[in-house]
Amino acid sequence: MPFKDRANKILEYLSKHREATVEELCAKFFVSEPTIRRDLRALAGDGKIVRTHGGAFLTSFPGESIPQELREREFVEEKDIIARKCLDLIKDGDSVMIDASSTCFQLIKLLEAKNSIVLITNNTKASFVSAKTGVKTIVTGGEVSKTSFSYIGSIAEETLRKFNADICFFSVCSLSPNGELTNNSTSENQLCRVMLERSKKSVLLLNSQKIGEPRLNTLCHLKDVDLVVCEKDISDKFPQYKEKFI
Repeated sequence: MPFKDRANKILEYLSKHREATVEELCAKFFVSEPTIRRDLRALAGDGKIVRTHGGAFLTSFPGESIPQELREREFVEEKDIIARKCLDLIKDGDSVMIDASSTCFQLIKLLEAKNSIVLITNNTKASFVSAKTGVKTIVTGGEVSKTSFSYIGSIAEETLRKFNADICFFSVCSLSPNGELTNNSTSENQLCRVMLERSKKSVLLLNSQKIGEPRLNTLCHLKDVDLVVCEKDISDKFPQYKEKFI
């Protein structure tokens, strides 16, 4: 079966089941794992699906946020590489704002390696992690998002505006070829804007698979970000901002 036909069949299957594993798709379409993985990479590159750890996920419509439990299973190895690179950017004694993205959560779990830092975040899980590591943590509180389980809304924003951070780490759903950073959630974007405003330095955590078509709401542009941390070198795709990439 040609790729185009198989890709349409995969999308049709995901539209019915919402999520599928590589093994499940191999059995369904009688092809090897490498073939299915190539198909999923191609479909993810076109923005039609989201890769998860061991499979794929299909959103019901373009503006829908991906549930947190699925995001945490997506690109686990890449997120770990990105988080460890970010750790080198944090100095002892820094105040650090971190958003509630699954990539940034990987960084939160590593912060015990630093001394005397203050973590400020809207991640609902951060307090549980910090209790184990001893990192001083301020969690915003506020309305809880039903998909990301992060704090959003006016209470969370007001809390963030009371603090000044040395550095801010955040992630997005997509970086478009023209440099736009976009997300599906307007409320989470608004909270991230406050983080960027209240921080001296901004760092985008970007999986290379997230370069593609823009999502529902634009957060900012690549020119507005100080640094970009990726699991591999993709600076050649944005030569005018090459110096920003780590």
